Amino acid sequence: MIMSGIVTLTTDFGTRDPYAGVMKGMVLTANPDARIVDITHEVPARDIVHAAFIIARSYEFFPTGTVHVVVVDPEVGEKRKNIAILTKRFVFVGPDNGTFAMVLQRERTIEIREITNQPFVAERISNTFHGRDVFAPCAGHLSAGRLFADVGPLFPQVRPLRYPRAVHADNLLTGEVIAADSFGNLITNIPEHTFRSFVGKRRYEIYFATERFGTVMRHYSDVPPGTPIALFSSSGYLEVSINSGSAEEYFMATTGAMVTVRRY
Repeated sequence: MIMSGIVTLTTDFGTRDPYAGVMKGMVLTANPDARIVDITHEVPARDIVHAAFIIARSYEFFPTGTVHVVVVDPEVGEKRKNIAILTKRFVFVGPDNGTFAMVLQRERTIEIREITNQPFVAERISNTFHGRDVFAPCAGHLSAGRLFADVGPLFPQVRPLRYPRAVHADNLLTGEVIAADSFGNLITNIPEHTFRSFVGKRRYEIYFATERFGTVMRHYSDVPPGTPIALFSSSGYLEVSINSGSAEEYFMATTGAMVTVRRY
């Protein structure tokens, strides 16, 4: 695989502190020609499931040969390992805490390596900032075309991620909100293909909080401003929204809120 020279960053660091900027500095130290793209630094703190969802809905829109770095790492300094994953099209770098589980359901893994060798890690590694001392240098060197085999020893497999999945029993499909975006849209864990397969050509209703939706709309503007709506988001998951408003505020709901589809 020919590397694109692009490195993406997804973290829960926010932008108030220097952490994200320092990571970019370490990437550029390893590869001054790297092109760095921020996917987001606003993952809710320590929320691995949210991070996994963000990278799973984002990574494939980048050129083949992109290095994707995800650092949401509540176990930093503990027993979890630092890993790099080579797939057919991309490289993923981050802690082995389940972050890449959703991605690897779609991508064919070629090999996984533990990040141990210099120059892929800094000479001195902080107990609390592996984003700076491990993941950023590794990403920078890999984006410059260094051999993946030099990263460190082979690693057997990534840690699975325990995250809520939509389930169906009889005529009910039950899911929950797994993310709220900056517009207040509530994104559920019900993929469109699961929904379509479940309802088929039968009549259905979607229940969320006090609302009942008789159909899935295509556009926010299909309902008047201020009106609740169910539709499929750009990520391909069922979403509860408010046209020109915030569903998160309207329903006073966030992650974990239940959504139910009943077919007739």
